[in-house]
Amino acid sequence: MPWQADTVILQKSACTPEMQSASAADSCAASSACAPAAVASADVQSKAQGRFYALLVFMGFFWLLIALLGHHAAPLDVIEMHTWAQAPQIGYYKHPPLPAWGIWLSESLFGHTHFALFLPSALSIVLSLLCVWPLALACLGPRRALLAMFLQSLLAYYNLYAPDFNHNVAQMPVWAAAIGALYAALHSRSLWWWAAFGLALGLSGLSKYSAVFLLAAMLLYLGWDSAARARLNWGGVLLAAALALAVVGPHLYWLYLNDLAPLHYAQERLQEMTQHSGWGKNIVSYIGMQVAVHIALWAVLLWAWVRSANGLQAQLQPARENALSHSRFLLALGLGPFALTLALGASGSYLHPMWASAMFPLSGIITVWWLGAAADQLASRRAFLLWLSVMLLFGAVYACKGSIWWTQLTGKYTRAAYPGPELARELDARWRQAHPGKPLKYIIGTPWEAGVASFYSSYAPQIVIDADLRISPWVTAQDIYRCGAITVAVQGTDLVAEIEDIWPEIEEFPPFRLRPARPGSFPELGMAWAILPPHGECK
Repeated sequence: MPWQADTVILQKSACTPEMQSASAADSCAASSACAPAAVASADVQSKAQGRFYALLVFMGFFWLLIALLGHHAAPLDVIEMHTWAQAPQIGYYKHPPLPAWGIWLSESLFGHTHFALFLPSALSIVLSLLCVWPLALACLGPRRALLAMFLQSLLAYYNLYAPDFNHNVAQMPVWAAAIGALYAALHSRSLWWWAAFGLALGLSGLSKYSAVFLLAAMLLYLGWDSAARARLNWGGVLLAAALALAVVGPHLYWLYLNDLAPLHYAQERLQEMTQHSGWGKNIVSYIGMQVAVHIALWAVLLWAWVRSANGLQAQLQPARENALSHSRFLLALGLGPFALTLALGASGSYLHPMWASAMFPLSGIITVWWLGAAADQLASRRAFLLWLSVMLLFGAVYACKGSIWWTQLTGKYTRAAYPGPELARELDARWRQAHPGKPLKYIIGTPWEAGVASFYSSYAPQIVIDADLRISPWVTAQDIYRCGAITVAVQGTDLVAEIEDIWPEIEEFPPFRLRPARPGSFPELGMAWAILPPHGECK
């Protein structure tokens, strides 16, 4: 990386003994006595790079395969992104648009398939690791950087929760990219890295509004570290700000034109969730979730503590003495955003545990940095096999969620087993019977039932979310009148009463029983439905 050369000066006193020896080897490569060390260092870096790329390939293909195997129907958030992706917008009533754009691009390339829905989540895992790899190399050296990436991949956000491509998952790679680019910009003073930082920061804002916590942590870090302030390139700062505004600006203008609709939605949701969760319970749940997500890293730290009590004190000591000159960067950007959300939660605001998904891209680096020389004990075949066993266990658990075995074992049904394809086939058949030769262009219903029916339908109809044209701007009342539509909802939901004032000609039919193709995987459901007949030609 072009900015790594600038960090060599820092590493002589700031990084690990491993990095100090590498720097010494580089500085005297011309000496015959030091040449073998320099060659060895290059060989170590090359091997670590190759193994890191192997890790990326494994994580991408493995979790894509697990998601494909584990779902009869796609997850709710992914279905919602598919709904929005059918008509790309600069903003939506709930969230910023970047995740929907990602699904739109994937479906444009690979069609309405599970592969297209789950590919963006697999890429998010890979890119999240890739974006912090150069930072890990600069701080830890190649061997320990590789260990840090393997530990990072064990965070539950990078495996068990990753296949559900939503705004939290979409934010992970751009959050990591912004942190990595800022570090590179500060240490290289290159305008290219400042430009990359601005683009990543803008994309982070387009993925989820919680990007404000990342920006706040960055500003606090610059206020904390005078050395970082001295390295600021003000021309680069202005370039980054201009590019970030160029990326997120159109969406900000959309917010202005639409009365800050997503922020009002968020406020209403927060008020609703706060009423059902006490302050103490919410904070405990939020912190407890992050502890659970990091359980593998905590296990490593516990192992190191036990080992230190049995004679590894000398190996652990360098971790405390080796204060990196950029340790403030790791702590401020690796833990700062989470600390800021805790401060917000302490004031009484509701905190959903999954909102922290993107906030820990440096956890693996921080863990290995703290362990110091003790981390080298992890570089063994036994440790790798343990990592692989954990990953396979996680994959097996996830893949089983959509199976009959899961239902038999837990007595619970999951959306992964929902009869979405069966629902789509049933609605398609009923529409063809009612209006043969006419395309089904629109489905009216809830984000889940209408969304999943739309995705698996042979007609690929667009959705009128909750029968509300205000939050479905890609459809007009005239479109519905001309092309017609079918409505669907769980029996007992009076959807027809909500829309018959707009379309009084709606025809309601008796509910039908939706039976899963795999008996025992999901209960039979009563589905209410109705048809708005078409009144014109619809292409």
